[in-house]
Amino acid sequence: MKRATYQQVPNQVLFALDSSGKPNISGDLTNIVQGDAGDCYFLAALMTVAAREPETIMNMVRDNGDGTYTISFHSRYDGVANPVTVTVDGDLPYRRGKPFENGIENIDGKNVSWAAIIEKGWAAANGNSYNSIDGTDLSNLQDHDVHNALYAITGKEGVDRNPGGPMTGVSFDQMQQDFSNGLVTLGTSNSEGELVADHSYALLGVNTADQTVVVGNPEGGQSTLTFDAFQSSNINQYIALPTYP
Repeated sequence: MKRATYQQVPNQVLFALDSSGKPNISGDLTNIVQGDAGDCYFLAALMTVAAREPETIMNMVRDNGDGTYTISFHSRYDGVANPVTVTVDGDLPYRRGKPFENGIENIDGKNVSWAAIIEKGWAAANGNSYNSIDGTDLSNLQDHDVHNALYAITGKEGVDRNPGGPMTGVSFDQMQQDFSNGLVTLGTSNSEGELVADHSYALLGVNTADQTVVVGNPEGGQSTLTFDAFQSSNINQYIALPTYP
């Protein structure tokens, strides 16, 4: 990797712990911060799953206790059903003294790294290179990047509610049902609009009272949209797992 070195992360832990000593994942999504790799599709899917079904995350990555971590996926980037397990060390790419791929977060003096370690495992499973997990232009037409990422993490096939089209084909009731019973990851077209173009987002909230939706950006932060704004936005990919787990 150019202009970067892999370094040991001081005070590294896989997960933050709650007051009872159990891993806390869904309350710790801020360590998903996309770096140089163009893998927003994967990180958005990871955020989607972590927010709604954190046990899936806990079950897919294991701290081996010797400075290495084992990560299991249901497929590689190509989406072909072929489970793969990889083991990586905890060193992460640094530039100018800071990690520059997916982020880590300092919580109570510990550097929480589950998202960065899973991303490193994804790179290891796909040619052992962060360059190999960049999204492609085909995703704008075929939605395959988000589809494949959700499958790799969950082992479940996603449903595209409105392939390649505006979100006027998705009703609020449909979205509420998908969110209540399953998972939804979104993608935007290459057109400028309400959200970043050519990007992926996690659906993190659906509020019936005022018909608003909350989307999480794997680059950091969240946005709240009215449903009308959602339907008229530049979102053109709506990939749902209607029931999960």
